[in-house]
Formats: sequence, structure tokens, C-alpha cells
Amino acid sequence: MTDTEFLLISKGDSIAIAVYNEADLAVKVRVDNSGMVNFPLIGAITVLGLSPKELAAKLEGRYLDGYLVEPLVTVSIEKYRPFYIHGEVKSPGVYEFTQDLSVNQAIAIAGGLTERASSSHWFIARGREKEPLKANPSTRVLPGDIISIKASFF
Repeated sequence: MTDTEFLLISKGDSIAIAVYNEADLAVKVRVDNSGMVNFPLIGAITVLGLSPKELAAKLEGRYLDGYLVEPLVTVSIEKYRPFYIHGEVKSPGVYEFTQDLSVNQAIAIAGGLTERASSSHWFIARGREKEPLKANPSTRVLPGDIISIKASFF
């Protein structure tokens, strides 16, 4: 999986949809487990796994089909699903994802490393399989990642 696949719309993301000159068609919603979002006039549409651009094109096509003459739809992800950090950090937990976040920055958000923290046994679990990958301070954190900081043995 590529990094861009994790920036697609997923469960837990908050999205905003606007239709130019059609304020009544605006939607702001958090994507739930169903992955479906109800839109005015056109009903429920699956949004999971689409990029904002793909969803906009899909909505334009649906609105063009008998509802609007020239729909111009914009879709943005207002808030991504959180990332998680546990292990040897001072405040393990769930934190809001921000763009261009590194493991080092995530550790700082979690209050820094504990005295027992390893300086090299850091892992990130991502994707459906959540298979742990070796991480370092500059490793990029993506929405939904689970960061694990192991204890040092010395």
C-alpha cells in the first residue's frame, strides 16, 4: 500500500461537501462504519476508499443526472481519523492526525519518551493487516497508524 492510499476517505474521517451556488446541498459528516453518506436529492453513496477528487466527480455525475445543469462539487477531508501511540511514552493514547507528522513529532505530542524507552525499537502498524513496520524518528505517520515504542533492555 502506498501512503496516498491512507489519505483516502475512511471510517472516522470528517468530510465537507459543497456544491457551488447550492447551499442547501452542503454536507458535513463524520464517516461511520457503514461508509455510506446521505446526500440531498441523490440519497446514500459509499464514500470509503475514494479520494476527495473521486468523490466530487461521482457526486457531480449523480447531480447532473436530472438534478442540476452544471454541478460543481468540492470535497475536503476536514479531520482525518486519529493516530495511536503506546508503549514507553509519557502519555500514551489517541491523538488527532495532522499532515506531515513524523514519529518524532508524534512522540513529542505524547509527552516524550520515558526513561525506559528504547531508542531504536519503534514500530508502526498500518493498513488492514496492521503488520508492524520498523520506524525511526523521521518515519511519516499516517491516519489510523498505531505507533509502538518498546522498552530498552539496558
